[in-house]
Amino acid sequence: MSKSRSNLHLSLLGFLVLLIPLVLGLYYFQDLLQENTEVSEQRLVYDLEEEEEPVELELPKPEVPEPRELAVRGRACLPGGNPFPGLKLTVGSQSVVSAADGSFVLPPARRGRSLKLLIELGGELITQFDNVLVGDDPEAGVAQGAALQLLASRPSQIEWTLQLPPDTARQEGTKPAKKGISIELGAVLVEDWGAGGRVSVKGNTSLPPGAGIYTHLVFDGFRVASCLDPAVVTQGGNWEGIVFLSPRQRWYSGLHEMSASFNAIVEDPALIVELEKKLGEGILQELGEVSSSCRVSIGEPEVAEKEDREVQIYTVRMVREARRYRDGLRSRVDEILRLGKGWNPQLLSSRNEERPGWFHEILVGKDGGFAEAHWRSYLDESWRPGLSALLKEHRGRSEDRESAVKKYQECYNRIEGLLSGILQMSRVYSMFVVYPIFGLKPHEKDFYFDERGREDLSVLKRIVDEHFERLERFMSLVEK
Repeated sequence: MSKSRSNLHLSLLGFLVLLIPLVLGLYYFQDLLQENTEVSEQRLVYDLEEEEEPVELELPKPEVPEPRELAVRGRACLPGGNPFPGLKLTVGSQSVVSAADGSFVLPPARRGRSLKLLIELGGELITQFDNVLVGDDPEAGVAQGAALQLLASRPSQIEWTLQLPPDTARQEGTKPAKKGISIELGAVLVEDWGAGGRVSVKGNTSLPPGAGIYTHLVFDGFRVASCLDPAVVTQGGNWEGIVFLSPRQRWYSGLHEMSASFNAIVEDPALIVELEKKLGEGILQELGEVSSSCRVSIGEPEVAEKEDREVQIYTVRMVREARRYRDGLRSRVDEILRLGKGWNPQLLSSRNEERPGWFHEILVGKDGGFAEAHWRSYLDESWRPGLSALLKEHRGRSEDRESAVKKYQECYNRIEGLLSGILQMSRVYSMFVVYPIFGLKPHEKDFYFDERGREDLSVLKRIVDEHFERLERFMSLVEK
């Protein structure tokens, strides 16, 4: 009995030991819960007390620049560039008549953003162009978007070249059409805004209404710009094509070519079926492409001559330098080839002492072998750095907007091809001609990506010779 009572006392004691931490835990938990409730209530009261009415911030309104008074200058001409005097041009309330040289000037004025241009000759309206740009955009600076702006918001200049066809049944430069389907080009208006511009061309065609005519501008065989959308033929057989030039694209003066074409392949098949209901089934499909073109004079003849003279002077200098580097390399290699035949070093040294220039450098060592150090010095420290500097100068001209060097794309490309081709020739000569003669391994600085070796040398020679030949045209653009 005493033993069981002792066990009961121990059990109660153990229960009390376990109960004390539990009671303490509940106490602290309740206290913590009460503190959080008080903080939440205080924060809620604080938030309600500090809440204020929303304030609308007024952003400063962008400054809208005042529209400027701009003059309109230009020139009226015929296809080919000959002046067209006596032509009356009317823009809004202003009128002007082209002078004997075709030039005209509309005095500075605020004319709004765009107006209609009326063109008269002998009191008779010849043609008109709607919405020609004559002033600043009134919304310029208000809404700036990321989209390309084709119309200059604030043009730095407004210069026009207006070209009208001669009084003949078919204007000069128009190509004959196929199977009676014709496209003819008429009046052309070139708008130069300093940065970017627009070319509008009017014409007529025997294509059915709804057909699309694509236009593009070409200079010296290279396409300068193309239309964004085709011109749609009207019920009267008329059409008007528009070609924009990018603001980053430089205008060059001179004779261009405007081309207009229709191609059934690029048209909507449903439209072709509809058009052929009037012409006959399969007519347009068999016809293929119908095209026509005419010459377009852009800018002033004096400016065109100045640009051509700059290209000519630059081309003459580059060709002369390229020929000097090529001939110097060939002469050096020829001398090494003679050495490789086993000449007596003493005789060769005596022969070289009598020759001027770099030819007197000793190309043989004391043992009669190839003096590689002299060859590497000439090639790596003199010849290649000089030609590479010339090539770097040429490539740098592509970013120079003030230079007219890139006016003729073929000329610019051929000069780069000429310099690069001669530079490649030095690697082929050294790696596959010079070093093999003396049984030496190619030098690491003569690495050439092709393994055909000397076969490439003849190819490079033909390419370089072709560049020299084709560049002769650009060396006589302007009469001396």
